[in-house]
Parts: sequence; C-alpha cells; structure tokens
Amino acid sequence: MKSSITILVMLMLFVSCKEESTIKIHKYYDLKTAITNQISVLDKRKPTFSKTVWSEKVPETKNVKIEDWSKEFELFLQTDLNKPAYLNSYEINQSDSSIVYQLKKSENLPVKDIKILLKNNQMTAMEATIANQNYLYETDKHVKMTLADNVVNYYLIEGTQKLVFGDKKAFKIEAKLIK
Repeated sequence: MKSSITILVMLMLFVSCKEESTIKIHKYYDLKTAITNQISVLDKRKPTFSKTVWSEKVPETKNVKIEDWSKEFELFLQTDLNKPAYLNSYEINQSDSSIVYQLKKSENLPVKDIKILLKNNQMTAMEATIANQNYLYETDKHVKMTLADNVVNYYLIEGTQKLVFGDKKAFKIEAKLIK
C-alpha cells in the first residue's frame, strides 16, 4: 500500500511538472501566431504577388505564387518576443491602435524594435528591426507587412550583411498582392 501511494505521488509530480512546462508566456503581442495564421491563409489561397528582388542594386520583378510561405516569412517569425529570455527586455508603448516595443538599452537581443498597428484588436500592419553582430559578421534587417481584410497584401524585407573580411552587401525584397 505504501509503495502504491509513493508511485501515485511521483506520478502526480511528474504530470504536474510536465504540464507546467507547456504553458506559454504571452506578455507581448502574439506575433508568432498572427504570422503563422497568415502563412496558413496564404498557403491555402495561393495568391499571386508582384515580387521585386534587388541584387547588386539591380531590381528584378516577377509575378509569383510563393511555394513556401514559412520560408518566405522566416524573418517575420524571428520577431516573436514571447520567449523566456525576452520576458522583461522591452519597453512597451501601447494605445488602442498601436503597440510599440523598444529594446531596453541594458539589453542585447536581436529584435531591436517592433511596431504593430491594430484595428479592432486585429493586426493591420507590423514592422520590425532585427540586428546581429559578432566577430564574424554584422547584419541589420528591416521587415514590414501590411494586411487588408485580414490577409497580407504587402511585405518588405531589406537589410545589409557584412562579413568580417568582406564588403557590406545590401538586399531588398518587396512584394505586393496582385490577386
């Protein structure tokens, strides 16, 4: 009987610990879910975008149907602030129509700032700055997305990258919904 109680108590402790680890912290706006939802919508609708890519300052524009929205929006997903390490790292300025997160001066995280525009608590636009620097490279990226009728109708990904033994290279991708 004593061993049965011990096993039961240990089982309860194991289950309670396991449940606790799956609790998500959402101190900041849930951009990850919002962007994942957009990926789902775009995967289903398969819209056509006019996409311009600047390489070596020369633009090339094509009408495309994006095959892998998760890959296309990878940088947007990196703006998720609801990570334990980010918990108290941002100053928040919020109104009914916008939320601005600014990295505190005492912090050193890749997401430097985010601005989210809202209408009826739904995201209508977002933009963010992501920057990384170490002894091998330095990157600075700016992402922006706008939505109409709750679906992405425009996005921009631009920035620079510099390797320690190389020149700074700029890149830019801009896409507008056609249909």
